[in-house]
Amino acid sequence: MRIFRFRARGEIFYGALEGKILRELRGNIFEGPEEGQRTFSLAEVEVLPPVEPSKIICLAYNFPSLAKERGIKLPQEPVFFFKPPSSLTGHLKPVLFPPEAEALIFQGELAMVVGKRARKVKAEEAEKFIFGFTAVNDITAVFPGLHPRSARAKAYDTFTPAGPCLLRTWGEKNFKLKTFVNAKLRQAASTSRMRFTPSAVLWYLSRVMTLEPGDLVCLGTPEGAGKTKPGDRVDVQIEGIGTLSNLIIKEGTHEDIP
Repeated sequence: MRIFRFRARGEIFYGALEGKILRELRGNIFEGPEEGQRTFSLAEVEVLPPVEPSKIICLAYNFPSLAKERGIKLPQEPVFFFKPPSSLTGHLKPVLFPPEAEALIFQGELAMVVGKRARKVKAEEAEKFIFGFTAVNDITAVFPGLHPRSARAKAYDTFTPAGPCLLRTWGEKNFKLKTFVNAKLRQAASTSRMRFTPSAVLWYLSRVMTLEPGDLVCLGTPEGAGKTKPGDRVDVQIEGIGTLSNLIIKEGTHEDIP
């Protein structure tokens, strides 16, 4: 099931996609929502980020190929960092290029959505806490003289595009991921190449912190991530989920409304 979060007729809805029609889902989507009577054309709605997470957690070097590309020793356990929920933006929304930045780095990723509160879950039960998956572009800014691991490089508004939808699944599956810049293929990988599976990541994180329904866990990017500039269009394509598309624009222009 492909679930969209969207704005239409002055309200925000969740809806299940049926062809090109969205059927309203009523109630908490993480607790067995019911189908409503209202329907909407996908073409007439404003697509929003698929969830409202309490936190966004990102894995570093979960693809061995990226560690090799950058000459980084492969970590022995998941290495993670945080991005603020305020950095979240949606499909077809602009990514704002800060005037003080030298470049923005695109990083196409699969992201896991947590389905229920998870705290110190058992390894064999971790898969049951996965609600579904979406696509993410983990944007990182390059600033003169700033350490690349600085939180500032990840924290700007619009630096975490997510969507276009949430693919509801019952456990893990492998996906093919491709990232295009201006229609040119820049990344291509199967998530089967990830070092740590989604359930292994969820188990690990739940031993550190409490995960809440809707939390977004970005599972790492493969090799090929690179620089973008204002005017570039980045498309993150994941089979079964769709294509997340965002235009990079210079902050301060008339189009820079998230």
